[in-house]
Amino acid sequence: MLQTPMNEWILKAVQIETALLALGEIELPEQVHGLQNEARDKVRALLNAWKGRKPAEEKREWKQEKFPGGAPQDEELAGMVKELKKESADFTVYRYTSGKDTVETLVADTQAWMVAGGEYYYGQWDEEEQVLEVGRDDEHDEPGSGLVLKLTGELVHTFSDEA
Repeated sequence: MLQTPMNEWILKAVQIETALLALGEIELPEQVHGLQNEARDKVRALLNAWKGRKPAEEKREWKQEKFPGGAPQDEELAGMVKELKKESADFTVYRYTSGKDTVETLVADTQAWMVAGGEYYYGQWDEEEQVLEVGRDDEHDEPGSGLVLKLTGELVHTFSDEA
């Protein structure tokens, strides 16, 4: 993912929200339910305060390129392309460039690999939404990390109704 103020904010929001949801799932003895409720209230207050610190969206112009059966610039993704070609798999390479940032995504059927901000991500591809669900793999019952990346390497996040 790209190192942007919005991505950093979303990542911390996800961590706080995860802590809040985890506090609700812990089965503790009745004697400490009061403390558990207080902790949940404090983490909920922290999450609400964090929501108030949301940075302004950064407006960026992206050059968007799509290469069905094409070659990525990244060496690791190029290695994956060789493997996909051996399997005669159909694939598409997406390349988004803005300033000095380049994000490449290799998509083959329901799987995707992305390089963004010097980091690599793998997971389930949602063709309709055009997003990578990091770590998710429905074929192997892997739920994923909860992180969802756009083709621009930007995180997508919707707060849980339970948070």
